[in-house]
Amino acid sequence: MRHALFLSTALVFAASSASAETRSTTMSCAQVSALVQERGQVVFDTGGGELSRVVANPSSCDPSQDGAPSWIPSQDQSQCLAGYRCQERQGHGN
Repeated sequence: MRHALFLSTALVFAASSASAETRSTTMSCAQVSALVQERGQVVFDTGGGELSRVVANPSSCDPSQDGAPSWIPSQDQSQCLAGYRCQERQGHGN
């Protein structure tokens, strides 16, 4: 229950502070990376109904998460290093 409440709060925070979805495929890789650095975090629409939250710094992740490189499509690259994605640590809570 506590994890679900935290996750809900985190998603609301991410949606409000990352602004509305931004389509990554309409920007160059350099623009994608610059936007993430400028805003700290962005929720990208990467096409096909897929959303990807990208953060500028892994320290933006929950303490139970690690930051992993976030590769998303951009206008000029199929795999643009946009920043980091937060993911649960392996073995956390076991």
